[in-house]
Amino acid sequence: MAKTDLIHIRINPETKMAAERIFDRLGINTSYAISLFLNQVIMREGLPFSVEITNKDDLTEAERFASSIDATDGHGTVSAANQRILHLYANGDIDYETALFAIRRNI
Repeated sequence: MAKTDLIHIRINPETKMAAERIFDRLGINTSYAISLFLNQVIMREGLPFSVEITNKDDLTEAERFASSIDATDGHGTVSAANQRILHLYANGDIDYETALFAIRRNI
């Protein structure tokens, strides 16, 4: 058997659970997914995806809504409380981090 190394990481539990749900649908486990990622880094000699800083002011209202709704883990239905939060965010009354915190608190 080939020798393996152990990697320890700290990750937000919600992020880990959301990723594991996707890995389950793909038929792989977290360890295999991380191995895939690392092998892609080696093959591409860099990250296997684009990393960029988006100016939130450049986002359209629809993109801001989509970004906020994504934070609900795709449950599909946006509660009345979250609709109010999204409305406040779309109008610029609250910032992205505040909206995200409020939405995650309501899940």
